[in-house]
Amino acid sequence: MRSLGGSNNDRYARVFQASPDWIVVTRMRDGLIVDANRGFEIISGHRATDVLGHSIAEFNVWVHPEQRDRLVQELEKHGVARDTLVQLCRRDGTVRDCMVNAAVIALRGETDPHAVWIARDVTDQNAIHEQFKAAFQLTPDFMSISRLSDGTYVEVNAAFERITGLTRENTLGRTSLELGVWHDPKAREALVEAFQSCGSLHEYFILINGRDEKVREALVNAATFEARGDRYMIALLRDVTDDRAAARALQESEARFSRLFEQSPLPMCYSSDSDGFTTTQWNHAWFVAFGFNPATAQGKSGNTLGIWVNPDERKKILDQSIQGGDLSDVEVAMQRANGELRWISISTRTFKEPLRTLILFSYFDTTERRRAQDEIQSLNAELEGRVARRTADLEQANQELSQTLATLKTAKDQLVQSEKLAALGALVAGVAHELNTPIGNGLTVASSLQFRVEELATLLDKGMKRSDLSEFLEDTRMATDILTRNLARAGALVASFKQVAVDQTSSQRRRFLLSDLVSEILLTLNPTIRSAGCHMQVDVADTLQMDSFPGPLGQVLNNLINNAIVHGFQQQASGTISIVARALGDAQLTLLVQDDGCGIPEADMVHVFEPFFTTRMGHGGSGLGLHIVHNLVTGVLGGTIEAQSEVGRGALFTLTLPMSAPILDSTHQDSLPTV
Repeated sequence: MRSLGGSNNDRYARVFQASPDWIVVTRMRDGLIVDANRGFEIISGHRATDVLGHSIAEFNVWVHPEQRDRLVQELEKHGVARDTLVQLCRRDGTVRDCMVNAAVIALRGETDPHAVWIARDVTDQNAIHEQFKAAFQLTPDFMSISRLSDGTYVEVNAAFERITGLTRENTLGRTSLELGVWHDPKAREALVEAFQSCGSLHEYFILINGRDEKVREALVNAATFEARGDRYMIALLRDVTDDRAAARALQESEARFSRLFEQSPLPMCYSSDSDGFTTTQWNHAWFVAFGFNPATAQGKSGNTLGIWVNPDERKKILDQSIQGGDLSDVEVAMQRANGELRWISISTRTFKEPLRTLILFSYFDTTERRRAQDEIQSLNAELEGRVARRTADLEQANQELSQTLATLKTAKDQLVQSEKLAALGALVAGVAHELNTPIGNGLTVASSLQFRVEELATLLDKGMKRSDLSEFLEDTRMATDILTRNLARAGALVASFKQVAVDQTSSQRRRFLLSDLVSEILLTLNPTIRSAGCHMQVDVADTLQMDSFPGPLGQVLNNLINNAIVHGFQQQASGTISIVARALGDAQLTLLVQDDGCGIPEADMVHVFEPFFTTRMGHGGSGLGLHIVHNLVTGVLGGTIEAQSEVGRGALFTLTLPMSAPILDSTHQDSLPTV
């Protein structure tokens, strides 16, 4: 510990009070302030008279109390603490950066150890340092600080890391030669010599090894400074690799332009406003096209050579090009060297350079094209007459075609109507055939019953026995039973025929069970199915209720079944036709009609729904059955139909129908079947 002189020592008092630094003497045990100088008042904002006899902790001058704790520990261990940066809080709440030094002292007459605290306000210096540090790090150019004596790096910025690919941690404390920064290590010696001879460097060119072992071109600016007895060099390297590559590319581009300009097969020239467009550079193709001698004409303007028939056109083109408006295909009259008049299409491109505006002209001879255009115009006039005559002929042909088309449409409608009538006729014939059996049986039984009645009347006259009456009653009971069953069957057939006929003739919308409709259709088609030797398989749920058009749907089933019989089983004695219906959710159902007949060839599948397409033309096939089916399903029934088939494995028709058919407008009324 150091021992201070008496408290009244004048020299100590003058130094203590005159120092601009914060000087405070506190008791180590509890931080009690024993003395404070003027510098303390300036830095802390507290008056010395207000703090004496109070603990330093009462005034919250330490922004981070742990910093004071560490300093106290350092004092207790070593007796001194040097150059420690801390943050102290002024009375007004502002925070100041201070460099603190402290030492343990013994005050005369005091048994407790005390500490003298000296704090220097370095806030402004730190701000300058931070600004320099930020500028150093944010500079986009490579910057480094190295010791001049051995080249050891002491600081590098982010651009250094980006360009070299080296990290700051691996760079500091090592030299550029160790790190392989120099592309040619001997070049550093030349740089150091130049630096020592001039004292600084300005735009000094070097090559360095960049990231990914790529060589980078750089310009160095460097200067020296002294710090703590050593000389350091601060260097700024600007990466000019891309700039120089661009400059070389520009030179190469200009050289290529010069070669392309001279060797272009298209006549070209360029002129600039640097001499008021009084000189012009022409390429070889231009001299060939216009017939001038390059030795005497090169460099002269078009006005001087007299190539412009109307010189005002040249001035107008130049004015528009100077204003930045590139021109394309401006046709003007020009003269060759021999005075021959030619029509030339001129295009211009304007290039604005720092010191001049350059205009490039290209010339395309359109003389022959104009002559051809004149010939074409005369031909067009002749062709227009021909076209007018052909148009009249085509209009007449179109009228004839329209009439033919109308006739074909009428014929198609008649054939469709005939097809529908034929279906109804087949229905009537089938029902008549089915009615023949029960009615014939009933007639036979009625005749027999009449005969038995006459016998009974004879017996009554001659004398009838009880056994005769019993026999008559038994025969009568049997006859009435047979009559009842046959008449009931005939009645069912008539009712079914009536419902189907009403549906197919009226096409009224109503609610119905799909299973009932299928049964009625099969009942009316039973003679046809039986005569073809076909077996029907039906799987339709009794719960499938539809709000639709039973007539069109019945005609669809009728046509699909007849199509299977006529086309599917034409080469075999028997077969099976299945009808399956399943619900698709609450709003739709699928109806499958499938046969195991001969099938449909793949080439015919794309045509099955086309009108008049049939494979049995001349054998009873009209080609309208499936066409009608398609129109009914996609029209009035509001569904879709798909056909699938393999030769030898039958055909499958899949109908997807809404449970409730769409509301028909007037455009669909024609698609309803009528007879």
